[in-house]
Amino acid sequence: MKLPIRTSIALNEETLRILEKLKEPNVSQSDLIRRALKFYYTFRGFGEGELDRLKIHAEMLTGGEHIIVDLDHLVTMLRIIESTPQREKFWEEHRRIARSHAEQFRYLDVDRILKRLEACNFFRLVKMEDEYILIFGNEEIKKFIGVFLQEVFDILTLDAQMKEELTKIRISMIK
Repeated sequence: MKLPIRTSIALNEETLRILEKLKEPNVSQSDLIRRALKFYYTFRGFGEGELDRLKIHAEMLTGGEHIIVDLDHLVTMLRIIESTPQREKFWEEHRRIARSHAEQFRYLDVDRILKRLEACNFFRLVKMEDEYILIFGNEEIKKFIGVFLQEVFDILTLDAQMKEELTKIRISMIK
């Protein structure tokens, strides 16, 4: 068996605290550092935003309340719903679900709510100085999210003004 190569590292106070928190019984510091290096190597190409998005995906999917659906499937379903006599029933149920989500979102600010929905690929989010711009790929998803957000904002009593454009929804926070 080949002997491991030894090296030394210098830790600052922050990284020492992290190392102390990560220590596990029956796991050497060397093994912990090796695992951390392998993990970093695997995810080194991810920027901070992508890691945040990955955390959101993991949280949503492991909870079992969410699934991954191809956007073409979702758009097809929404188009079919719009052509049925029970479309109003669908939109009322959608509003009810939005109210339920609003309760879950009550500890999140608008920024976190929108980033969470962006992680679902409903839209691309652009944050400007005093507004959010949600850019959509089609009208059906824009309506779906517009109805959802209006309900969430109303329930959370967030002073937000939503303005629909052809492919966008602009959200300005009223101060």
